[in-house]
Amino acid sequence: MSGFFSFMESSNTFQEFSLNHIIPLLLIVVGVVLIYLNRERIRNSKYEKQIRYGLAILAILTEVSFQVWQMLHGRWNFYDSLPLHLCRLTNYLGIYIMFTKNNKVFEIAYFWCLAGVVSILFPDILHGPDRFRYYHFMVSHILFFFNFLYLLFVSELRLSFKSYKKSLIALFLLATVIIIPINNIFGMNYMFLLEANDTPFSIFEGYGYFIYLVGCIGLTGIVMTLWYLPIYFYNKSKT
Repeated sequence: MSGFFSFMESSNTFQEFSLNHIIPLLLIVVGVVLIYLNRERIRNSKYEKQIRYGLAILAILTEVSFQVWQMLHGRWNFYDSLPLHLCRLTNYLGIYIMFTKNNKVFEIAYFWCLAGVVSILFPDILHGPDRFRYYHFMVSHILFFFNFLYLLFVSELRLSFKSYKKSLIALFLLATVIIIPINNIFGMNYMFLLEANDTPFSIFEGYGYFIYLVGCIGLTGIVMTLWYLPIYFYNKSKT
């Protein structure tokens, strides 16, 4: 399959911090501002449920389109389709919460949604804007990030310091009990806990596998802590 839906790279490959990289980053900023400023209008709209369900369905269609694209090119496999990468897992949880408004799941998954922005900052793609994969990658990561902010600002699901602790512990257990063993047994690289692949985790490579894991988990904890700070001030502003 050639052209826009081709699996092969073109001469117009993705370049970090080019215009095609900066535009999605700007869209994130604009989207966050718009969701926040229009939170009450959307919340009080008689179409709120349709908007929320529509965003969830769009996230589903985006994921399905990627799976179909891989199948058409003979690149789909069971292991890569599992929701064990943090972004995919968080996306699936976000879809579930958009339909159910389950606060218990939200308070754990919310602190993982920053992975969408981190993935846009350090994208693990080669395809440029003349390929379907570029748009899928950008839209899917931006969308699930927006969905969680929608749940926070519009649906007013609650977060606290306890939520942050639960999320941190849950991710630590997921990584150490499930992801790291699977990666080493089956040679996978879920959550980039086997090798960095040009992610920020690359700063820990070259010091041995144990130091790499400690560095990855430690950096993730720091990022999640920084991501909690806006929640602290947001909650404080509402009291």
